Amino acid sequence: MTIDAPAPEAAPQPQPKPAARRHLWTVLVTGWALLLLVLAVWSARNDPPSLRDQTTAASAKATIEEVVGQVTARVPAGATIQDKGYAEKACSLSAARDGVSVVRTLIVSGPTGGESAMIEALASALPDAVTRPADGPKEGFFYDAGNYVAVRGKVSGEGIVTVDLNSGCRVP
Repeated sequence: MTIDAPAPEAAPQPQPKPAARRHLWTVLVTGWALLLLVLAVWSARNDPPSLRDQTTAASAKATIEEVVGQVTARVPAGATIQDKGYAEKACSLSAARDGVSVVRTLIVSGPTGGESAMIEALASALPDAVTRPADGPKEGFFYDAGNYVAVRGKVSGEGIVTVDLNSGCRVP
């Protein structure tokens, strides 16, 4: 007796995916890429710089001008102010990128012995300025003007107070 083997069954044919499902991944990836692009452009235009290297010397000069206006408005009576203007110095932001450091110096001259009073008057023009020493006659002050600009005032001679406004190294 012979037994015939059963006829081979045809392998099931793969069912084609619906068109909507095929394009779903393309739509999702394209939408995600577009969302990231829009957020990146918005962030680049609206977020403040998080490093000094991300700002320009021109923006530092604008901040320095504001502080100079505040300081010159509080120069004590009988004192004169001499503005030395801007001094720019080349610096290195990174191994591949050069920058510029901007410093503006103001020299306030007044009566001998009135240096501490001048320091206090100039520091009072700047909110949150820190004078040193904390107790006793003042010898200097420090103020963070924002935009990575540092303001330092110090007694530099008899009747003379020097105020330096420094931008640090930044993009020209």
